[in-house]
Amino acid sequence: MHIDAGVYFWKYEKTIQNPFILANRMLQQNYLPEQITQTLHRNGMGGCLAVITESEEVETRFLSELALTHPEIRGVIGWIPLYDPKAVEKIQEFQQYSPIRGYRIDSAGNDLPAREVMELLQASSYSIDISLLADSHSSKINKWLGKYPEQPFVLEDCGSPDTRQSPSKTWESAIRELSKNQNLNCKVSGLLERSNAKTWKPADFYPFLDILFDSFGSERLLFASDWPFLLVSGMYLQWKSLLEKYTEKFIEEDRDKFFGENARTIYRL
Repeated sequence: MHIDAGVYFWKYEKTIQNPFILANRMLQQNYLPEQITQTLHRNGMGGCLAVITESEEVETRFLSELALTHPEIRGVIGWIPLYDPKAVEKIQEFQQYSPIRGYRIDSAGNDLPAREVMELLQASSYSIDISLLADSHSSKINKWLGKYPEQPFVLEDCGSPDTRQSPSKTWESAIRELSKNQNLNCKVSGLLERSNAKTWKPADFYPFLDILFDSFGSERLLFASDWPFLLVSGMYLQWKSLLEKYTEKFIEEDRDKFFGENARTIYRL
């Protein structure tokens, strides 16, 4: 089964603080499951993983409620303040939401969760999605990953490289260093919307994909669309087709891992 490991939903309000939404008028509207259901089906996707748009507890509750009424949402990556002194209590409180499969951390190495929080996350089989900027100093994150070898981590958006130009040495170095942690996986997403808008070519992304597949291998990479963010630069079909073309010479087992099996394993879908 193919799974999209990164889809976002929101009801647009002017209080939204997500900078990408604020910078793109076409994103300043509601994006809900009924707007992507047919797209998922047409592209052979058996479901998706919903990820919070903003670091707010209410976002976690919102997505969890959506998942209960929309079977195409196979799981939710939420947010709670994992670095907060009451994080353990928060995790236990949110266990009432069965769709939750993990939590997201927006951090360059600051405000990392305490050991007792990490132990509870691992015991609860929750993953941790990490959002990093391409120029983030990754050494502290790297050490953190090494402390919890049994905890599954997932790097979002390939570490957010600038795809308007060739891969930077800084980004490539960070990816290769981080990927040495066998407990770190990576979503292949976020590349399209960071490209040269409507003038990009599939070949523009191949150097990035070469580095990612060489570093992580097919067993630790996950297909993700970043819908609806990718709409600022293209269509769902274009992104899926681009990656199908790139992986067409892979053995079937590796393609299946990339397009769904890895997500099913990591997120218990």
